[in-house]
Amino acid sequence: MKRILAAVATALVLTTVQADARRINEISLDGYCTIYHVVLSGGLLSAQDTPTCSGTYGGGLVGSVKGDGKSVVIALQDPGSPGVQRMLTLSYPFVTGGIFKLYETTDGTNFHLALDGTYSLETAPERGPKSEVSVTARR
Repeated sequence: MKRILAAVATALVLTTVQADARRINEISLDGYCTIYHVVLSGGLLSAQDTPTCSGTYGGGLVGSVKGDGKSVVIALQDPGSPGVQRMLTLSYPFVTGGIFKLYETTDGTNFHLALDGTYSLETAPERGPKSEVSVTARR
């Protein structure tokens, strides 16, 4: 009985530690309606834009990007743009005023920088007004 209680207690502690390892951030791309809900767990992450903006979603990781330093790199899928693959980099750790870069490809071999700018943590009051245009809207 003592072993069972010890095993249950250990499982509860590990579950609590694992839940605490997930960090959730709301990242707002300045000047756009795009607000990514980013869930970090270890070095991996998932991201989803608000459905009222573009609804893009994807996954990625934290790493170093040559020329950009420590960043989050996210492969994005936009349900409204089949045939276009996008990659978003966000400077990391997340801070208001951080840099984002959005790359895209339509042929799988040539990525080009489609857009860059700054981002804010969604709770930051200084992030400025939002537009109704998604960062992934066709230009």
